[in-house]
This record gives sequence, C-alpha cells and structure tokens, in this order.
Amino acid sequence: MSKMSRQIVVDASVAGSAGDTDHPVSVMSRDFLTAILRICHRLVWSEEIKVEWDKHASRFTSSWLATMQSKRKIVVIDIDQGKRDELIELIESAEGWPASWRDAAMKDMLLVSAAWAADGLVASNDDKARKLYARLSDKSPTIGRLVWVNACNSAEDPVQWLEAGARRNSNRQVRAVRYE
Repeated sequence: MSKMSRQIVVDASVAGSAGDTDHPVSVMSRDFLTAILRICHRLVWSEEIKVEWDKHASRFTSSWLATMQSKRKIVVIDIDQGKRDELIELIESAEGWPASWRDAAMKDMLLVSAAWAADGLVASNDDKARKLYARLSDKSPTIGRLVWVNACNSAEDPVQWLEAGARRNSNRQVRAVRYE
C-alpha cells in the first residue's frame, strides 16, 4: 500500500508531552511525531498554533520541528475568520455550559479552525476538548466530521492510524465521541 500524505493539526499538548523520558505519554507522543515525519504526513501550522508550540515544545519536539521545516513538511494556513466567528458564536450560545467549558472550547478553537482549513484531522492528548466539541457536533456537522485522535491513547492505535493513511474513519470523528 502506498503512503498517503495528510495534513494534520497537532496540538501543543502532543509537543509538550514528547519529551526525552521513558514515561508512556512521552514515548507515545514521540512515536506519533516520528511517525508523522517517517510517513510523510504534514504538520498544519497557523500563527496561533506556532505560539502554543513555542510555549510547550520539548527539546525533542524542537528538533523534530526543525527536521519537518527542512523537509518542507509544514503547511502554513490562514484561518477563515467567518468560520471562526461562527465557531465563537456556537461556543458562546451552548446551553447549560459552565464558564470553564466555554473557556476550554475557546482555548482549543485554534485546532478546529486550522483543521477546517486543511484535511480535517486533529491530534491532541486533550480528551476534554474533544468531548466538548463532541457536544457541539449536533449543532455543527462540520465539527462532527472532524477526525480527532489522541496521540497517547494506545487503545486508539494512533501510530497505526498514521501508517494506514490517517483515514477519516467514522469511529474517529468527533460526532462519534461519547461525552457523558
């Protein structure tokens, strides 16, 4: 099977976790990033994502990022302000949401906005954000169709998913996430 190159939004939670330790989260995050490079997938990059990565990147991640840049495997995107405004309105109008949920969804809005400008694929170690967006997927089919993978959850086989072409399997879509 030939390798398929996909554009993947990678959250700073993965960048920060991919350290040099033998901790399982660190190892899985490192393996995930290494697989992106090896398989020829591309990193989706916006100015907001760059700021977050600059805050959280480990030594390993900084080196990985330099390699990705040298191989031209970073896709710089511009965020569609109209779609972003719709997302803000959707989050602000979510019924029964405490302020902490709204704040968390707003904080990770950069992932959703970037994914919409690319292949609709998000990798994050933050299951809380994924569950919040799953709650919004009933009101927004475009959110529901996003594929969201936890890079350090072995049950999700994240590296195997990358190796299989980072396909948009329905069971990985945000709308399939159980949030209760």
